[in-house]
Amino acid sequence: MGSRSTLGPLKPKTWQLDQDQSSAQGYLYSCSLCDENLVLSKLFINPRKVQLVFLDNCPGCGFELERTLKVQRSVLPPGKRLLTNLICKNVEELFEPGELFEAKLSRGSILLRDVQSDLAAGVGLLDETLALRFGELVTLQGEASNALSHLFCVRAINPLPPGLDSDVVFVDGGNVFDSYTVSRHAFNLGLDQERMKLRIHLSRAFTHHQLSSLITDELAQAIDQCYARLAIVSDITALYCDPDVKEKREAFDLFSKDIRSLATLAEQRNMIVVVTNLQSRSKAMDDVLARTAHVSAVLQDKGAHTQLTVTRHPFIPTGNTETATLDNQTLTRYL
Repeated sequence: MGSRSTLGPLKPKTWQLDQDQSSAQGYLYSCSLCDENLVLSKLFINPRKVQLVFLDNCPGCGFELERTLKVQRSVLPPGKRLLTNLICKNVEELFEPGELFEAKLSRGSILLRDVQSDLAAGVGLLDETLALRFGELVTLQGEASNALSHLFCVRAINPLPPGLDSDVVFVDGGNVFDSYTVSRHAFNLGLDQERMKLRIHLSRAFTHHQLSSLITDELAQAIDQCYARLAIVSDITALYCDPDVKEKREAFDLFSKDIRSLATLAEQRNMIVVVTNLQSRSKAMDDVLARTAHVSAVLQDKGAHTQLTVTRHPFIPTGNTETATLDNQTLTRYL
């Protein structure tokens, strides 16, 4: 569990903060008019919550935070997770229950890292475990991977940190794209829902040959045209394992080639490619996903919680795993 020692008071002005770039990175909320510091947090906080805690008034100049609130990356002192202006009395209102003092990881090996994800879902423990970086192919197994991929979509488009302000290319191989879910996430983040949808470039495939063509012949061009930093391929084994596919070996070879193509694309474009697989249909294909991806993880619903098991990661020694337990009640608020 976290402790109160990870909290502390925040120096009043932005220019008074420590600029030692070796310290952990965080998010600074301040007034753009008078440089008054409000909150410095390791976790991203919805700006609306900061406004509410300060009653929408800057304690330094008194102007409305709706007009002057600024969010930017900044430096956290070592060992600290949250620093607040002395005026802030209701720290707990900045976070959802359990976010601030979250459980530590249960690790399959001794792994020391504090890496900021290039693509964050906004769920502290999940982001800390996955630690996604540009240049990676990420495979997510399990039913919950679809909901998580939609959240990644909106987070990538979000113009405010930790968003990427990027378009997203979504290749729907499982016919699972849900515009309602995207709208709900956009609403929760205070984003324009219709504008959000325009930044998701959706393509659907209905046969494994169509999906293969989208991946190998069209995806790179689509990414370049909209400068996307994130691409998602949904439920990728569904079409290759369709009962109507007669040439099983040919389908498997095509699948293997397409996965290698996605890994190469992520590296060459220095972007993140997320592949979901909602259920295990072929052990051989599961093995291809696991050994080709830079990051491979499984999401399993255990009733009261979801278990996230990372089976492959640049920071995990080969053969080891890393496990995190995500409370379903908390997770439901995000997914």
